[in-house]
Amino acid sequence: MSNHTNEHEEIEETGSHESSKKQLSLCDYFKEKQNDQDFMQKVNVFLTLILEFYRVLMGAFLIVFVPQQCGEQACSMNENISRDDDLTKVAVSLNSITMAMFLFLYFIEVKRENKLISYLEVNNFTALDNKSVGEALEKISTSKKEAIWKLDKHYQNIGYSSTISFLLNAAISSVVIYNHYLDSKTVTVYLTNLLFMGSKVYDVYSTVNTDKNIFYSAYLKNKVQFNDVDPDKLISDEDNINDLENNSEKKDDDESNESDEIVEAE
Repeated sequence: MSNHTNEHEEIEETGSHESSKKQLSLCDYFKEKQNDQDFMQKVNVFLTLILEFYRVLMGAFLIVFVPQQCGEQACSMNENISRDDDLTKVAVSLNSITMAMFLFLYFIEVKRENKLISYLEVNNFTALDNKSVGEALEKISTSKKEAIWKLDKHYQNIGYSSTISFLLNAAISSVVIYNHYLDSKTVTVYLTNLLFMGSKVYDVYSTVNTDKNIFYSAYLKNKVQFNDVDPDKLISDEDNINDLENNSEKKDDDESNESDEIVEAE
């Protein structure tokens, strides 16, 4: 009986020890993640993105959410979008196009942000200028550099396109809303929603209107600039060899094509 009791106590002690060990390891894991720059930046991006979606929803669908007058009373959302006049139809279409443009902008924006977080890092002890960051980029492989530049260029293009869409949408929607003015709430909600989107447009413009190697974060506060290479992505000797082989093959192909063109010309 005594032996059974001792065994039972040992099992309980072992289970308790393992449980406390698991709790300790989870605490250590979260503490480690809190000190992980990449992890904390991605969490910040996710939380900010939720608020961004609300902002673009209210800022794009001006016809839907701004109070307007229908006869002697306020229009319902359905009445706002189901009018028969051509101008309202155009405005509603522009609302939808603007929403689609900004959703695509966010898609590119998040891809760019994750790429920057994965490949680069914020280093307060290195220079921030275009030339210095370009020199830092030499520490990673050519394919990674080109992936960063390509996404940054896509983000710039969709940023400018979204800005044009926003301006057109605001202009046409303003006319429709003015024609169906209700009361002071019309102006208040209209200006608030416009500022929602306008502040986003300004953020995008200030992020993309930079030199080639200046990579500002689209989500982190105070316009954090990624100016150094992530230690995990430093180029290895194998990457160097692969880049040299790829460049050599590309050069050989170019020379072969030039020779073929000369022969055909003769």
